[in-house]
Amino acid sequence: MDVDRDIERIREDFPILKHKTWFATAGHGPLLYPVWEAVKACWGFTQHDARADPPDVKAEATRLLKADPEEICWINRVSQGLNIVSSMIDLKKGENVVTTDLAYPSNVFVWFPFREKGVEIKLVRNRGGQIMESDFEKVVDDDTKVVSISSTEWVGGTTYDLKELARIAHDHGALLVVDSYQAVGAVDIDCHATDIDFMVTGSGKWLCCPTSSGIFYIRKDHIDEFDPAYRLYGHVEEAFRDGASWVRPPHDNIATYDKPLVATAAKFDRGCVGRADLWGLHAALKYFNDLGIGNIERRNRRLSGYLIDGLVDQGCNVLTPKEPERRAGLVAYSAGSPEVDKRINDGLEARNVLVYLRYSGGVGGIRAATHFFNTEVEIDKLLSLQKKLMK
Repeated sequence: MDVDRDIERIREDFPILKHKTWFATAGHGPLLYPVWEAVKACWGFTQHDARADPPDVKAEATRLLKADPEEICWINRVSQGLNIVSSMIDLKKGENVVTTDLAYPSNVFVWFPFREKGVEIKLVRNRGGQIMESDFEKVVDDDTKVVSISSTEWVGGTTYDLKELARIAHDHGALLVVDSYQAVGAVDIDCHATDIDFMVTGSGKWLCCPTSSGIFYIRKDHIDEFDPAYRLYGHVEEAFRDGASWVRPPHDNIATYDKPLVATAAKFDRGCVGRADLWGLHAALKYFNDLGIGNIERRNRRLSGYLIDGLVDQGCNVLTPKEPERRAGLVAYSAGSPEVDKRINDGLEARNVLVYLRYSGGVGGIRAATHFFNTEVEIDKLLSLQKKLMK
């Protein structure tokens, strides 16, 4: 399908759009019908004790993210992935972690325990809701061990040049840890070309897959460098090389598992993502891959630009960058004051037009998310209703 020409057909894959005007994807995406069908199919096989080959989820994930299969495993939420990273890194007194004052709480919260060891959390601060890559140059230093960021900020909507941030981090010997929950599914992410070290993302927002599933990426050359603090015996490769270890008489609960873990990202997998969740994730990833993430990105940036132009015409203070390459689908703005913004948010919701209120770093207001299934007609509807609610 062509994402522009076939938009009305595509919208049929999102049943909720018949009832609501959905600009809430940055909070949670509308259910994608093929995901629903895939999860039902998985449980159907289970119900009848039927065996079915599982879908190749990893193939679709690596296709979307431009990664290698051995660099990816599963997480059930972004916070879990960030905790996996923070639990493996040995930070010492005098060292620091750099993040931003707009970063999602989990990007910062997982580093709190290190403060007791004398590790500093340093913030790159926004100016009017925006942060430039050059602002990191002023904060990252030779004592920085981790730069922990959201690739698209959840309040201001700034989308970073990850390759440039990786360069800044690596020039100082630091690791770049990326939360791409507000980007994957909205814009093209190339793990190899950007040279990022770790990336985590979930499926419930821009991938429109509300299952307990997400993706953990670790750059290949780091796999042997780090060991998980949380270990699963099922990841002892030698124990399961010829099938389940416990069906053979030599099985021993020490000797059998006293061997190295698998030499892939799978050794970091905590086994918390269920079979049906992965079937749903596969359906979502395949859907986005088949449409083409580049096509989705172009439409998202066009729609978000269309919304920004309309907001500027109404005199709103738009926090999200106007440059297409510096934004994704998330547009943040204020119509004048927190009181006005709340009145607009509540008024839109009462009319089944869904947006959110979000604040961080001294800025915020209304957050409207334009995804590829949205249309200019829907944006015009939002702007028209908002104009009335502003009075």
